[in-house]
Amino acid sequence: MLCQTIQRPGVPEVSLKTFVMDPIPGMLEGDIRPAVIVCPGGGYTHLSAREGENIAVWLNANGFHAFVLHYSLMKKGDHPKTFDKPLFDLSWAMACVRSHSEEWRLDPERIAVIGFSAGGHLAASLGVSWNRPEIAQELGIPQGSNRPNALILSYAVLSEGPFDRRGVPTRTGGDGAEPWEGHDTKVGEHTPPCFLWHTGEDQVVPVENSLLFAAALRRHNIPFELHVFEKGGHGLSTCQADVAGSPAGIMPENRQWMGLCLTFLRRQFHMR
Repeated sequence: MLCQTIQRPGVPEVSLKTFVMDPIPGMLEGDIRPAVIVCPGGGYTHLSAREGENIAVWLNANGFHAFVLHYSLMKKGDHPKTFDKPLFDLSWAMACVRSHSEEWRLDPERIAVIGFSAGGHLAASLGVSWNRPEIAQELGIPQGSNRPNALILSYAVLSEGPFDRRGVPTRTGGDGAEPWEGHDTKVGEHTPPCFLWHTGEDQVVPVENSLLFAAALRRHNIPFELHVFEKGGHGLSTCQADVAGSPAGIMPENRQWMGLCLTFLRRQFHMR
């Protein structure tokens, strides 16, 4: 196992921790593996330890190289609607992983991003905006080297605003204000296949975030899966006791998302 921390050049607070598995001679599918970059949640104010290394270890156990991104966090004066630093961080991470494909024995065309809550917002941001030319220009990376091949969006913030009782995004900011622009409005042919899961009881990030995004994927004929579990609050991670903040977070029935997610990835990446 290669475990190291790679700093983003010129941005010391941003780093990528690698969980690169050792090659195993004689593997049925060879020793070139797919990879997943993990974006923990935390509301862009901190990084949730419950949605980072434990997810990487789970991915390793199921045949994926994994990478945990420590991305930029908001500081005083930053505005959520113009806070683009994490998107550049994730673009750098994706290009970095892809550029090491030969050294780390990974398939550069099978790299997914999994994000939780705000980390899901970040993953989706890359999925709908990776082709913005200014990103590649500022980072000095080849155009398209930051393109994800699949997205896993876990109770993700996708509509960037409140909803009314009908589940419709509401206008904010007083009379005449424009509605918040959600990620669903930016979905297009360039958006990769997506796996989404949420709970109907989530009071922090309403399930409409995932419903609207899934509807946009459907309109654009992007392959996707959406799984909504009836029970459970926000931030369930793996739904196990070792990451649960209370007994209510231990939900074996919702843990099904993990097996469903692996099936989705294996289908998209043509794994046996």
